[in-house]
Amino acid sequence: MRAVRISVRKSQIFSLTKMTATLLKKTTLAAGFFLGLLACRDEPPPITLLRFEEDLMAFDSTRAQKNLEDLMRKYPDFMPFFLEEIAHNPENAHETPLEALAGFALAPQIRRLYDSCRIVFPNLDEEERALARLAQRYAQLFPQRPPLRFITTLTEFVGDAYAVNDSLIMIGLDLFLGENFSGYDPQYFPQYLRRQFSKEYIPVKVGLAIASRMVGPPPQERVLDYMLNNGKILYILDQLLPQEPEYRKMGYTEEQLAGCYANEAEVWARLLELKVLYEPLTHRNQKLVMPSPATEMVFQEAPGEIGSWVGWQIVKAYMRRHPNTTLEALINFRDSQRLLELSKYKPKRTD
Repeated sequence: MRAVRISVRKSQIFSLTKMTATLLKKTTLAAGFFLGLLACRDEPPPITLLRFEEDLMAFDSTRAQKNLEDLMRKYPDFMPFFLEEIAHNPENAHETPLEALAGFALAPQIRRLYDSCRIVFPNLDEEERALARLAQRYAQLFPQRPPLRFITTLTEFVGDAYAVNDSLIMIGLDLFLGENFSGYDPQYFPQYLRRQFSKEYIPVKVGLAIASRMVGPPPQERVLDYMLNNGKILYILDQLLPQEPEYRKMGYTEEQLAGCYANEAEVWARLLELKVLYEPLTHRNQKLVMPSPATEMVFQEAPGEIGSWVGWQIVKAYMRRHPNTTLEALINFRDSQRLLELSKYKPKRTD
């Protein structure tokens, strides 16, 4: 903007300066107030984040029965799941709930895991903000469903995130301690899994747990059914977490995801050539849609679950052609063949 020169008498200078200062002060206050309102509006509403592991580590063997009753009272919809799926010793068929709780809470390795979690997670402020944004987005996309609640725990590597019911999501902190954590035995946790064991993956794993429960199992046991079912899960995850990078949603490296897009047409052609889409899921083809380091049957360099990635692209194509389809309608569209046909999926070669 061109500068404008204004001439004033000396007697006017003080009054103009004073008036300008007053206006600037009022403008600054008004701007600050307005920005504050915007910040409040953008700030997601508070969420329920329960810290079960803290109560678990307060378990007192001299008051064991009361501890059990208190936990059952405080966590009525989580404790039955925890006792059966996490704390229970599968080698002891006659184990009582109290024995399961005491055996888990007092085990030395669990205490060590708790100490490690406290080092990596001195607080959960950052994670709580991310979960609040996810919960807000979920409420916008699925207003008829109950609001989300979250509970953190120790699982002794049983699970990273799991939807206990339609509203309660469990987060196993011990599977987010960093890929180099010494407790992750490479024999059981290969590198392609360990790179996802960091705190940055918590929103993605929680989103996957939510979407997986919503979509449910595939309608049939064919490879195509698993591809499109997983594609729906990934599509919903993408809607819940639009700011998260795609490679993280797939559990890939950035290079692997770039390779998928660069070779999308060749991958689809190879799947058609193998005539694998209508085969039942077997040990031979399960790497297409289940976690694995690679999918060699497609290409030697193809990452694991590349069939799920293709399923995601098919669902994207369908939603582009049918933009009025709601997410609830997509979830309830159970005819895999019809969805494939209506998507008119045909990736272009990138030469």
